[in-house]
Amino acid sequence: MKIYVGQQTPEHKGDTSRELIDMWEESGYCEIIRDKVNDVFLWANSPGDVLLYEYDRYDVYPGVPRFNRALFAGMQHPNGSPWIYWGRHPRKLEAKIEQGIKTYEERGIESIFLGKVENNIQLKNRTAYDWSTAIEEFSMPVQMGDSFTWRYTQDEYLDKVAHSKFGLCLAGYGPKCNREIELMGLGVVPLVTRDLCTVYYDPLIEGQHFIRVESPEDVSRAIRHCPQTRWEYISHNCRKWYDKNCSRKGSFETTQRIIEG
Repeated sequence: MKIYVGQQTPEHKGDTSRELIDMWEESGYCEIIRDKVNDVFLWANSPGDVLLYEYDRYDVYPGVPRFNRALFAGMQHPNGSPWIYWGRHPRKLEAKIEQGIKTYEERGIESIFLGKVENNIQLKNRTAYDWSTAIEEFSMPVQMGDSFTWRYTQDEYLDKVAHSKFGLCLAGYGPKCNREIELMGLGVVPLVTRDLCTVYYDPLIEGQHFIRVESPEDVSRAIRHCPQTRWEYISHNCRKWYDKNCSRKGSFETTQRIIEG
């Protein structure tokens, strides 16, 4: 497969989807062609053929170009197909997973949410409730713009996630977030709010891959009704789903399967 890589938009820092594409190239899964695309998109086969839409929203810049087929990672387009998603730093997530997945007993943090608010859409999506009252390890500073310096390095963040049993998932700028992928990759059971999108090529199923919560009051109920055996069942399903859809090899094979199918 050939993948044509367009220019990066200001929001891209070479991480997320672009980093994952680099990992595909390093592993010899596909041929990456750069500097021959006059737009900001990813294309499979040839520019204009299969659009691999990596951006969180299609209703704002950079919009949607003409395509023959399209796979959408974030907000789902009526004329496209669901795709995959990725962590913020796929390499670091891969390295953390390779260190080993913690057992239930090894996880000392019951629930976690470490995030931030840096735009008005995130502010709306994340502040309707005071989730800090329900989550043990909670941090969500509000500072508009992208100049914010987070209190944790990515390695520190992933280590805290790896030691957690449950992780709260709130919509961010788009209807999905890197957080869900990081949680599932590390075997953390996601607590998913109603406005979070769970549509993927291989969809996430409530009760198998996540637990639904509507409000902070729901969190304690969800945790109370998830004993160790059920937690291990969902955690295992999350790890299996991640390996198939979001790991270095799995993400490429799923992409290839969608395109060829």
